[in-house]
Amino acid sequence: MQDPDNFSLTESVFDYEYENGRRYHAYHAGEYPLPNDEKEQDRLDMQHHLYTLLYDGDIYRAPISKDIKYALDIGCGTGIWAIEFADKFPNTEVIATDLSAIQPGFVPENLQFEVDDAEDEWQFSHTFDYIHLGTLAGSIADWPRLLQQAYDNLAPGDDDSLPPDSAYAQFQTLLADAARKFGKELNLAARFREMVEEAGFVNVVDERRKAPLSPWPADPRLKTLGEYMRIVMADSLEPYCLALFTRVLDWNNTMIQAQLAGVRQDLRNMDFHIHTTAHCVYGQKPFS
Repeated sequence: MQDPDNFSLTESVFDYEYENGRRYHAYHAGEYPLPNDEKEQDRLDMQHHLYTLLYDGDIYRAPISKDIKYALDIGCGTGIWAIEFADKFPNTEVIATDLSAIQPGFVPENLQFEVDDAEDEWQFSHTFDYIHLGTLAGSIADWPRLLQQAYDNLAPGDDDSLPPDSAYAQFQTLLADAARKFGKELNLAARFREMVEEAGFVNVVDERRKAPLSPWPADPRLKTLGEYMRIVMADSLEPYCLALFTRVLDWNNTMIQAQLAGVRQDLRNMDFHIHTTAHCVYGQKPFS
């Protein structure tokens, strides 16, 4: 557990403002219209439990890996979400910020609370793999700037472990190019929701799941999924490319097998964190 002395606090943040019988934050006083007293803290904790029930026990919905290094919680309130998240991700360094220092004194070792205003210029020493914020409606003056800062402080969605000149990357480029020249494009998934909506469907949903193509993740479920994905992927390489590469790219079988050998080697390389995004798109035909 973390000692309270590790909190980034000064005495001035406890010089609370009092108004209408309620207590309000001192840091950047007046910027946030809700109180921070014990009554409000109880409400915030109850609100957290409500959303946990609403989302079937989940405290996050993004498809993040157990291997993430850094996470940030903006407007953390009592810190209840950040504490639960830090417990679930013990190898992740979690920073949680708020205008009020109302969080508990002893928390998981991997969690650091900071008194800060999310609308100030962010000064973190590193980027984050996951940034969380919730129930901040009515709290932020400039949402576009806040979201831009979140974007600027996020690490890219990939760890760039797969070199762009790898056999796998080259194969995907060649296959997409050959399919396009053949007149039947392969890489449509990211645009399929838009296409379905343009066809007239309503209430269109695009459910996305990130899936590893080899057993590189530490998470047991994802590791098992990755093993199956690698088997299916390895078995899919030849049937997908044989006709396209010979008919369209004018390759011979020797060239194809040499390329596929490199791809299979990449799929066995656990230093290459190869993954894909699966899309499940569905919609309704309107009544009129």
